[in-house]
Amino acid sequence: MAKKFYAVLKGHKVGTFTTWAACQASTKGYSGAAFKSFTTEEEADAYLGNTARVTETLATKSTQAPPASNTHDGLTVVLAYKIPVQIYTDGACDPNPGATGSGLVVYEHGKLTTLKYGYHSPSGTNNTAELIALREAIKLAHYYIEKGQPVEILSDSDYSLKAVFVWSEGWKKKNWTKSGSAPIQNLELIKECYALSRSLIGKVQMTHVRAHLGTEGNELADRLSVQAQLQQVTSWVDYTDETNPEKILTLRRG
Repeated sequence: MAKKFYAVLKGHKVGTFTTWAACQASTKGYSGAAFKSFTTEEEADAYLGNTARVTETLATKSTQAPPASNTHDGLTVVLAYKIPVQIYTDGACDPNPGATGSGLVVYEHGKLTTLKYGYHSPSGTNNTAELIALREAIKLAHYYIEKGQPVEILSDSDYSLKAVFVWSEGWKKKNWTKSGSAPIQNLELIKECYALSRSLIGKVQMTHVRAHLGTEGNELADRLSVQAQLQQVTSWVDYTDETNPEKILTLRRG
């Protein structure tokens, strides 16, 4: 059977998916959902409004033996890294739109060093929570780049990465408008991320990582974003309730 790519233009999560199940999960119950299937990823990207691609990676083996463990829900947690500093981000919203929270974790040379969460809002969306987490990662990336350390920012939000690093170039050339009459959603957040990220172009790897496939950094950022939402943490602070990754992974996930 020929492989298909499912492009979700309007849904709970916007982006390109490689399974019908993932496409359904992103569109089921979403009013006005818009999606199509394609035989190539390039066609799917074109449908979403861009021709460039954001790198997508899955948990893969690194040059070092990665730690692995099983969580309460059966996930095999595998830590994989290729760049000295990895910053994982995630956002939570329940319902969508509704209460939000954002989470961020940092690995330095494969070692978990930072757990942050916050920016709860009683009325946001999944995309605003993702963009806020990405904004903080971009700010943090400047710190590591100035120290001469290569950085990779990893997000499971295809929408956020493409809005800031792909689509925004065209929108800016059109005075922050897009074709047709539809407004650009989350424009102020996107413009802020765009401005912060320009000096990092060519210095930072932006990577789309699929959600809930056992990548430890992604899973931890997910749990922290949910905790920010549940605890209504409005500032951006260190998460100190628990520092053991295995115990954090037993918390509610988004």
